[in-house]
Amino acid sequence: MSTRSRAAAAALLAIVAQLLVACSSRSGQAPSVSPSSTQPTAAEHGSTATGTEALATATASPIPRPPATPTASSTPAPLLRQLTGGGCCVQPNWSPDGREIWYLDRPSAADPSGLWAVPAAGGDPRFLTDRLGVFSPDRTLFAYPEGNLTYIERVSGERWIVPAGGRPIEFSPDASRIAWQVSSSSVNFDRRLADIRVANVDGSEAHTVASLRGGGLVAWLPDGNHILVSSRDESDRASAYARLNLADGNLTLLVEGVQLRGALLSPAGAWLAYQVTFSGDPAADGLWVVTTDGAAPRKLELYGAYRWRGEGRLLVLPLEPGAPAQRLVEVDAHTGAARPLTDPAVTPLHIAGGDWSLSPDGNMVAFVSADDRNIWILELQE
Repeated sequence: MSTRSRAAAAALLAIVAQLLVACSSRSGQAPSVSPSSTQPTAAEHGSTATGTEALATATASPIPRPPATPTASSTPAPLLRQLTGGGCCVQPNWSPDGREIWYLDRPSAADPSGLWAVPAAGGDPRFLTDRLGVFSPDRTLFAYPEGNLTYIERVSGERWIVPAGGRPIEFSPDASRIAWQVSSSSVNFDRRLADIRVANVDGSEAHTVASLRGGGLVAWLPDGNHILVSSRDESDRASAYARLNLADGNLTLLVEGVQLRGALLSPAGAWLAYQVTFSGDPAADGLWVVTTDGAAPRKLELYGAYRWRGEGRLLVLPLEPGAPAQRLVEVDAHTGAARPLTDPAVTPLHIAGGDWSLSPDGNMVAFVSADDRNIWILELQE
């Protein structure tokens, strides 16, 4: 098994361990049932789970949490409401239509570990699948490993093997192609070569489009003709993000520096957000944005977790040690100007371990609360 496969397996075991701990904390006993490996039928995908706990504390109406004596604030007060109960789960993510939250859970010892869904408006959770993998952007295809094989499966049930050898794949924006990387495991990660491979979604015409040192595949660009990749130079210090043209294999450098990480493309692909950490230069460390046409990067005044709310609009959860609660700020990537979206004195946020996700329209945030370990919804006000 390759180092990448072992890392994926370790990550999977860590997720399952989290689910078992969560299940144990709710049921009062350690679960003894292993996750099922049987793929749910179409009927199961549409059924409501019967083994979940009643969500007595969940409500579809907003739950305000102001302090006893709110301070004056010009920041619009968002609506905050609880979605799940029982200290449920991890990794909430939105369905493509924004109507559901998908998350990892094992509600009880009698229920399977895997992907569950709950309506964003409130309601009972339902079980989706016990396979862990990646969906295509339109959620019509699902890719997952089984041993040393990588499968792609349609929602209708048809499935086939693609030549990724059990490695994770990335779907192109239109789901017509897939990409993955094959890395040598004989040297350190920062020095190993990674072959970036592309194929049709049925696995045909697989070929290598680039070989990169100390880097690899980051993401598809929305046009489907370019891929964002990373690499390192011979010194093992400087790293870079570049745009790879799949038609001719040419690389266009976007940014280079020391200790680059956390690359995140904007929805339309015009912007790239990234971090510089532990570079040895305090002036360089921080949160940066750069356009994907190669313009000069901009360092932002804030630092913390981030998601793109829209094109050129970056949502930041600032890292502010000692603050009684967290807050959300929107940053204009063009100017660097910051606008607070929440006021900790009015809407105190306590997000567990950076476990939060932004809705497709950018107007709602789903997060795991550090207070009760449940999923909450934050509805942002313009």
